[in-house]
Amino acid sequence: MSSRKNYNGGPTMKLDKEHTYPEVKEGFLQATPVPEAATSKRIGRMALLITYFCFGCFAIAPTQYLGAPLYVLNRDLYYRYMAWTKRQMTLLVLSMTQWWTTTKVHVSGDESVRDQLHQLSDGRLQCGFASRLVLIANHQMYNDWVYLWWTAYTNQPRTHGNVFIVLKDSIKYIPIVGLGLRFAGFVFMSRKMKKDGPRLTRRLNQLTRRGPNGLAPMWLMMFPEGTNLSRNGRAKSVKWAGKQGIPDLQYQLIPRSTGTYFCLKALEGTLDWVYDCTLAYDGVPEGQYGQDVYTLGSTYLDGHPPPIHMHWRCFQVSDIPLTTLEEFDAWLQRRWLEKEEILAHHAKTGYFPSALAQGRHITTEVKLRGWWELWQFWVVLLLVTVAFSVLVFGGKQAAEV
Repeated sequence: MSSRKNYNGGPTMKLDKEHTYPEVKEGFLQATPVPEAATSKRIGRMALLITYFCFGCFAIAPTQYLGAPLYVLNRDLYYRYMAWTKRQMTLLVLSMTQWWTTTKVHVSGDESVRDQLHQLSDGRLQCGFASRLVLIANHQMYNDWVYLWWTAYTNQPRTHGNVFIVLKDSIKYIPIVGLGLRFAGFVFMSRKMKKDGPRLTRRLNQLTRRGPNGLAPMWLMMFPEGTNLSRNGRAKSVKWAGKQGIPDLQYQLIPRSTGTYFCLKALEGTLDWVYDCTLAYDGVPEGQYGQDVYTLGSTYLDGHPPPIHMHWRCFQVSDIPLTTLEEFDAWLQRRWLEKEEILAHHAKTGYFPSALAQGRHITTEVKLRGWWELWQFWVVLLLVTVAFSVLVFGGKQAAEV
């Protein structure tokens, strides 16, 4: 065994000479050659993962298609139905994460969320966050959204069916998955506000609708940095910081405020809280980034997930300056400088500072309450099949009589 210095300054990561770690090649699931036995195991895990994922998609997608006519018949019922299918999507992603890669999470927070983070007797996390909020976070790697979505699953009342994620526009063109995400109401952006403005306004207006029980729950998830931390992203961030005349950051990218400001202004009057999560991952060697070490391949196929640290805090929207973009940008830059401080603390100690009871951290895992929750995948299709069978065979029997 050998060790290498952690790029973030945290605990060192032990590297097994017999194990394969991904090469530094951004955006790819490439790795160095592996022994034949390890390759066979990886192929087997991949086959099972793809089979299970398709199994879930081929249940959820038809369920969404069957509910599409509700958009014309009853708009409120349509949105509630799609929120239910989104809960199925959550269960699919979280069960894949639980069964293919046991993922540990260390949760902390400041005084603003001290009474909103709890650990249940079985070790699971339970959050008491607001039902309507905008969630902002630093973007370390591709998997970030999975762990933030999991937080909504742990919330009471649960809000994982009401998560809306801002994604790259190109993702909506992925077969089956892209259409499913569009049904789920996710927000797609090309990063050009002239083009994104009208569609974003239309989508945000839908998130301010009032149903029979008032405003619907909503977790709008945004990454103000625009992309995950990487070598290319770091170079662009340095260039942007120089152009704006602001200090560069060591552990993050400079946040862009325009999109977040646009959303907060559009939701003004229907939103009370902005929650901020700072994400960090242990075991990133010097000179690399989280996406280089913890690729989707190494996480799900090799079963080597990142040890995750999440630090939470919240802000009242009434305390956030939204009069002008310049004022909001200054506010957002200050928040990122504060995040930089606690990321530096993590780099030195391996943990974030915590204001939870007795200064402790909640250590838990990404997992479901139980496998029985997965019955939701098939309930609508089973009901439709039964109804169809009754109509067909019942009609034949009536005709025979």
